Amino acid sequence: IKLSTEPFDEEWINATRNIICHKLDISEEEAEYFIFTGLAENTTYDPTEEEINILFKDGSVRDISKVDNALIHQTLSAPVKKFYICFFNS
Repeated sequence: IKLSTEPFDEEWINATRNIICHKLDISEEEAEYFIFTGLAENTTYDPTEEEINILFKDGSVRDISKVDNALIHQTLSAPVKKFYICFFNS
């Protein structure tokens, strides 16, 4: 399995599929079981469904969504997308 922030190159996928067909002596249709791609997406933090509490030095506890830090809000609420490829590798 390989992960990438960009889609995998179709030429590379086709070349890898051909190698699999040759090594396993199978058809391209059968090779589809040995190489496939997809997209996985996850949101790190959803403030409407979750709560992350932060303990401050003064002893107070506040929800992370209430903390005034633009970096936290942008980074945690943005969805993370990764392209993946699974393939037979001998």
